[in-house]
Amino acid sequence: MAKVPLNITVDEEVLEEFKRICNNNDIKISTKVNSLMREWVKKNGGDLI
Repeated sequence: MAKVPLNITVDEEVLEEFKRICNNNDIKISTKVNSLMREWVKKNGGDLI
């Protein structure tokens, strides 16, 4: 599956905490965002494989 650059706007405090947690768990931010989006799409009726 192709990867697409994405620009999003989030609250600064949310981003900083998300980055901190990802860093503490040695997780790449883009990988975690992709996983969360995939999970949300599947949960809400999407047809991802």
